[in-house]
Amino acid sequence: MPSGFGREILNRPILDGAGDTLGHVSDLVLDTRTGDVVTLLVMISEELDPALLPWPTVDGLLEVPTNEVAEVSNAIRLR
Repeated sequence: MPSGFGREILNRPILDGAGDTLGHVSDLVLDTRTGDVVTLLVMISEELDPALLPWPTVDGLLEVPTNEVAEVSNAIRLR
């Protein structure tokens, strides 16, 4: 069962620095030692080519490190 924080973040839109939608948060990767969220797994929008994005894609999900996050509000905005 997801935690309260997890439910708040899942399905939240991910916006690039220009404000364009990349996709939605599908899952989170945690550092098991510290409990910190280290990666956002993003289901990218169908019209985007994942090969053109700077982060790896694994099993159809874009792996965006949390150090790329500039702001968390109704959407998650990247730097």
